[in-house]
Amino acid sequence: MVKNWRKAGAQQPVVKSIGESLERPGADLLFGDTDGLRDTVMLRLSDVVPNPHQPRRHFDETELQGLASSMREVGQLSPVLVTPHPTEPKHFMLVAGERRWRAASMAGMSRIMAHILPVETNTEQIALIENLQRVDLSPVEEAEGIRRLIEAHEYNQEEVGDLLGRSRTEVNTTLTLLKLHPDIQRDCVTSHSDIPKAVLLELARMEYPQQLTLWEKARQGSLTVREARDARLKPEVAKPVSEPRVMTPKRFIAGLGKLEKGLEQGVQALQDEGVKLSKADRQRLEAFRSRLLEYADLLESVGREG
Repeated sequence: MVKNWRKAGAQQPVVKSIGESLERPGADLLFGDTDGLRDTVMLRLSDVVPNPHQPRRHFDETELQGLASSMREVGQLSPVLVTPHPTEPKHFMLVAGERRWRAASMAGMSRIMAHILPVETNTEQIALIENLQRVDLSPVEEAEGIRRLIEAHEYNQEEVGDLLGRSRTEVNTTLTLLKLHPDIQRDCVTSHSDIPKAVLLELARMEYPQQLTLWEKARQGSLTVREARDARLKPEVAKPVSEPRVMTPKRFIAGLGKLEKGLEQGVQALQDEGVKLSKADRQRLEAFRSRLLEYADLLESVGREG
């Protein structure tokens, strides 16, 4: 029976035990049986504070509004997890359920249903695992959470997989996302974008410059997994810039014939089409004619000297 933490005896709906309410792989491993847990209680919302080490870094406003609307209609269906606050008497720190806590405030609720965990509970591990078992966590937040579990508790990938109900291969693949450029990781978390995890994995297997080149296309939702894989496996090789060809007397003389032929074909095309030149075009042709005459005189003088 749910108890009012402030006023004992208030009749509230019966709530399942924490192990039953979670109904996720790893719940028994986290909590064992529920004998060590206090009853479900109703806490004042103002007495509950968020966990500064919350694994989730982004809370979608639209999703919170939807959850708040649901809580107004049908109430809170699942209790949050809290532990006595380490420094503030009669206050509690969230271990899991910050989305529900935020939505309850948005819904205008003054109290929230909670399970109080013992002080000695490994709250950080529970918070990480509870978040990692949710489907709405971004892929990068998921990878960061797994890394924190490994680093904080010296787990190997297989042990983390057992905690989360996943294979070692799945854990290893998710950790690959930590190879994304820091700017891309930040974008993935702050925007909570819908970019498929498979696309992010392909990007994570590229070098930073190539990742950043394709990232804008990925953000716009126009980068497919196949395109990303093709770009990774067959990166475009920049063509070397050819140095300008050095003009030599032999090359110049050989090009005179092409120049003459090109002029003849151009004049013939104008005549065939009956094109009338504008005043500006006639002026450009006159200037070109003058330059050609100058070049012809220079060439003639060179020929006489030769």
